[in-house]
Amino acid sequence: MIPILVLQLQITFALTVKLLLSSDPCEWTESLRQEFLLIAEGFWSIPIPSISISYNRAIKAKEKVVESLSLVVEERRRAMEEGERKNDVLGAILDEKAGNEHSNEMIVDLLVSLLLAGYETTSSAMTLSVKFLTENPRALSELKEEQDKIRAQKGDDNEPLVWNDYKSMPFTQCVISETLRVSNIVGGIFRRTLSDVQLNGYTIPKGWKIFAALRGPHMNDEYFKDARTFNPWRWQSDAEKTPANVFIPFGGGPRLCPGYELSRVSISVFLHHLVTNYSWEPAEKDKVVFFPFTGTQKRYPIYVKRN
Repeated sequence: MIPILVLQLQITFALTVKLLLSSDPCEWTESLRQEFLLIAEGFWSIPIPSISISYNRAIKAKEKVVESLSLVVEERRRAMEEGERKNDVLGAILDEKAGNEHSNEMIVDLLVSLLLAGYETTSSAMTLSVKFLTENPRALSELKEEQDKIRAQKGDDNEPLVWNDYKSMPFTQCVISETLRVSNIVGGIFRRTLSDVQLNGYTIPKGWKIFAALRGPHMNDEYFKDARTFNPWRWQSDAEKTPANVFIPFGGGPRLCPGYELSRVSISVFLHHLVTNYSWEPAEKDKVVFFPFTGTQKRYPIYVKRN
């Protein structure tokens, strides 16, 4: 029996570290992941060091992560001076014209932000996609058929997916969009008004802080028929009709989440390998919860069998 969310967190972190730093899973990456677990726990603690053990642990874990990543950045700077460059996110940052102008502290802060931003959100989306597919055999069958065709075109079972493969997954994208819509991994975002805003006959004064609840339009039957029903096929016919400001799992405008495409790619790759290599069944009943964050009550434990 595997709690699928625990597995997803490990997979997501490994994928992200590989993309950012070209580091394969090893003792160092696992140690880094353990520190990030402590940081994530600190997000939901009382931010007062004198009374919160979780907050204290998170602060100390952040210091260890920063120290560890600082060593990586310093080493990569030296390597680039000798003509060695890795094709990853850190390599792209250091290779930019502004790369030499950025301090190591700024680069490390960016790396930490990128690691944290997609860690639990993408993992939760992966977990919930498995839950929704398990409860909808027709959707699972169609997704498996699409992914089996892609795998059949490969000369070797170990041949990796490429960008063209990712762009050949239309139904997979429907499943991901519907998972993001129904589950609303990010329930809302905080904003501050820069001027008076008129909305539905009300005035929101300049300087007020507001909370934009993304779950509102996603669960509105006016925009999505039978909004509380998981229906990936709705995206085949209604995607072009859906207003841009209605489906906003990654926010929008100049504050659009920079990792939105990376998140979709990660989920697509995971689903490909899952449905083409494994079958599974739930170990016990579980349900979606939205507080304090979106997920399942029991981390969705499943029994997994290799095909």
